[in-house]
Amino acid sequence: MLCYHAVDSAWHSNLSISEELFVSHMAALEKRGYVGLTFVEAERLRVAGSLPERSVVVTFDDGYATSIMRCRSLLDEVGFPATVFVVTSFVESGEPMCWPGVEKWTERTPLEMKPLDWPALLGLIEGGWEVGSHTVSHPLLTELDDESLDEQLVTSRRRIVEELGACETIAYPYGVADERVAIAAARAGYVAGCTLKPAHRVDEPHRRPRVGLFSHDRGFRQWAKLSPAVGRVRRTRLAETLEPFYVRRRKAPATPTA
Repeated sequence: MLCYHAVDSAWHSNLSISEELFVSHMAALEKRGYVGLTFVEAERLRVAGSLPERSVVVTFDDGYATSIMRCRSLLDEVGFPATVFVVTSFVESGEPMCWPGVEKWTERTPLEMKPLDWPALLGLIEGGWEVGSHTVSHPLLTELDDESLDEQLVTSRRRIVEELGACETIAYPYGVADERVAIAAARAGYVAGCTLKPAHRVDEPHRRPRVGLFSHDRGFRQWAKLSPAVGRVRRTRLAETLEPFYVRRRKAPATPTA
């Protein structure tokens, strides 16, 4: 499972990677015979025991309008669908997205921070994509009390269902979910949820690990992110020691945020 945010060669943000780099990723996967699936499709095939060995799930967090529409045409060329996770309060308001960690980009490049709207999301679904939840307002869920946690999970899912007919998966803001959050997501009706952390030791329906790819992931960093050998390291206890630092960094200003 791969996680991107924006794909825009002209936007010099840590949130964005170039179109050239994104196309190279997708072309390499297609050449190696990977089958593109949405998150919920992959989850159902996994449960049925029929998930193709070479499967790729392309996901986008946040739902940047201009970027996602560009990615749709790029993915159509290789025949891959994708799953986009949206923050429903911004889909509703249409205002440039903003939460701790992205304020710099909201102030400097508000047009690039504009969210997809409901008609655009419906068009993606009609094109074979999946739309999932990224909560109502993008808080760090592990810091919320139980009532606020349920509100973020339930309300966002309900609005997506009302507008688009279904919402079966969630990507947790900042890529972080502990056991309490995962249980709450299942209770809210999600089939599966995905994280974005250095350690991949937890791999269960509501905490599926993803590999995040950002503008600085080139050369050796790109190889390391996608290497099976490094993937095995990420499933060790050593990787868990990095997680407290990771959460702090994800919330720091001027850094990419899931």
